[in-house]
Amino acid sequence: MINKVLEQSRAVFCVDCGKCVAVCPMAEMYQDFSADISPRGIIQRALRQENILEDAGLWCCVGCNAGAQVCPEGVNCRELIKGLRNVAIQQNLNGKIQSCIRCGAMVTTLPVSDYIQKKLNREKIAYLNLCPACRQQVYMERNTLG
Repeated sequence: MINKVLEQSRAVFCVDCGKCVAVCPMAEMYQDFSADISPRGIIQRALRQENILEDAGLWCCVGCNAGAQVCPEGVNCRELIKGLRNVAIQQNLNGKIQSCIRCGAMVTTLPVSDYIQKKLNREKIAYLNLCPACRQQVYMERNTLG
């Protein structure tokens, strides 16, 4: 399954140029940002198949797609990480996800959720514990006339 994700995301074409790292917002999000959690590091470890599904860095990505927009070879970092996360979840290695409190769907990853909560500098906001579909449903319930 990992090989399929590598091919679909075009990670097999990575030339190790580092442009994805240069635009990655994780460098500003995490004080411990390094090759361990960088898109380039994830790609290289995935290509070497070094226990990538158990890699903590896999859960730090925000899914912004900035790396794919600058990649000269068309590698889609977001699709790679999304695909690897899905494989990890299928293999019950998903300890770093936040699920929707209403339907159980994945909302985000715990490292990203923690970052958002710290930036908001508030108590936990229940709205952030809902997936987009449930957020919309709650909004409609609150704002439906009649």
